[in-house]
Amino acid sequence: MTNVGTIILLTVCIGIGFVLEPVILGLRQSRKAGSTEADKPAKLEKKPEPQAALAPSIELDLTLVKPEDFPDKVALKETLYITEPKSGMTMELKQGTEIKPLRIEGSDLVYETIGIPLESRIHVDKTNFKELARPRMLARQQKEAEMKLAAEAPAPEPVVLDEAAIIALLKSELEAGKVTEFKADQVTAWEAGDEMEFDGQTYQTGLVSFQAETIIGLQQNKALALIDNGEVVKWLWAKTKLEMR
Repeated sequence: MTNVGTIILLTVCIGIGFVLEPVILGLRQSRKAGSTEADKPAKLEKKPEPQAALAPSIELDLTLVKPEDFPDKVALKETLYITEPKSGMTMELKQGTEIKPLRIEGSDLVYETIGIPLESRIHVDKTNFKELARPRMLARQQKEAEMKLAAEAPAPEPVVLDEAAIIALLKSELEAGKVTEFKADQVTAWEAGDEMEFDGQTYQTGLVSFQAETIIGLQQNKALALIDNGEVVKWLWAKTKLEMR
């Protein structure tokens, strides 16, 4: 009887073990999983980087900018990357890198890199193009306005001397030593001449008669003064029209 009771007791214990083992194993696995999850570091959520805003730009009407207003070089206000089409290599152009401006298309600046010539484009406000081009454009516009005013201004009336003024001018020229072929004490007559054309231009004239000693004796000569706008521009020998010294 004792053996039978022992066998029945063992059977019951084994049955209870089969029932409890999955439950206990499940609890262990659940605790292990919970421990593993707790041991893992918390993931940090990566926030998107804010886009760089364009720097405040000076006012400039790009349609008024001409090629002669372009500076030789401009500098980048931010780092950018461009790709070489043949090799596929990417080039980094850091903030402050100088590039060569080529032309304006809308709000973009078409440029060429320096050193390795690659053509690309960038928003003009991402460079200092406006800051450099504006004073050049204003200086050009000022010069053009001044030239236009000068072209439209009426030509000043030429100075026309009367006979007395011509004679006074001839005497002042001689006193100032502007002609050395004769002196004042050799002069026998001062007079205003007729207008004449010389080398395609019309001049007022003055005539000075004077005497000069030569190897054949005392000779009478005449000097011709060409007068333009109230000034003597040239002294000639009246007879030969050759220039006097």
